[in-house]
Amino acid sequence: MWIEPLDLFGHGKVILTGEYAVMKGAKALVLPTKPGQKMKVRPQKSDFLEWESYLPGNEIWMKAKYSKDLSEILEADNLEMAKLIQNILQIGKKLQPDVFRRGYKITTKLEFDKNWGLGTSSTLIANLSKWLQVNPFELLDETFGGSGFDVVVSLGGKKIIFQRSGYGRQWNFVDFKPPFAKDMYFVYLNKKQPTQKVVDKFKHVEVDPEKLERISSITEEVLEVKDKGKFMELMEEHEQMIGKMIRKKPVKTRLFKDFSGIVKSLGAWGGDLVLAVGDGEVEDYFKEKGYDTVIPYSKLMKP
Repeated sequence: MWIEPLDLFGHGKVILTGEYAVMKGAKALVLPTKPGQKMKVRPQKSDFLEWESYLPGNEIWMKAKYSKDLSEILEADNLEMAKLIQNILQIGKKLQPDVFRRGYKITTKLEFDKNWGLGTSSTLIANLSKWLQVNPFELLDETFGGSGFDVVVSLGGKKIIFQRSGYGRQWNFVDFKPPFAKDMYFVYLNKKQPTQKVVDKFKHVEVDPEKLERISSITEEVLEVKDKGKFMELMEEHEQMIGKMIRKKPVKTRLFKDFSGIVKSLGAWGGDLVLAVGDGEVEDYFKEKGYDTVIPYSKLMKP
């Protein structure tokens, strides 16, 4: 049987509240981004699987060729990444062996900078799970691990409140349309934070259940806030609480003390994108500080 070509897409994500704390059971507000990752799957009558990954602007990231049974890397221009993809595909084969009885050419393309922390891995897992028709969480758990909120958003492209507890993963689709969105920006801190290492370290941190409950409350309150001042107060409280949990100074304290607004970390603290909310020339402030990637909320976020 010849399998039809597939064109897949997974949305990137921003975790607005609940970073780190979501691993301990707190509720997190997670939003989909307009840019994501595309994947093309083309069956081939061959004895190998070709893989090509591209960055924005059609810059090649990695090319590799694998034996059809995925046991060998036949060619690769980035061996480390080729091994990572091989491992993921081998796990996919274990979950869905019939798919890998033929050759393929698979092409992926990121629409966002891989250093921004918008979900390079989660969009890949989402697309692969759609192609293989396997449980995305099973594929995630056996590869990168993590809470799974990013895969939910990648697959659905909708805003969610996500919580992981003894009952498993739970999420609700929500509406988040801040009337002050024109004053919200995402700023890249000019360096990538290695998420996996940070997550692994936080797994061993003890957190007061009352603090987790407050993080969940902030997540719920943010959905109802119409006033920018109140939103900024909640973000500042959240930032201070997470800072104490992970024993790190908030990014505004470290880098932007003179900014007349709030700066909130997103995802792994110390790199990736941050949220800035203020009045006046927000873009000019950060660009004068040497942070050239300043993206208005409306340009990055899916409506």
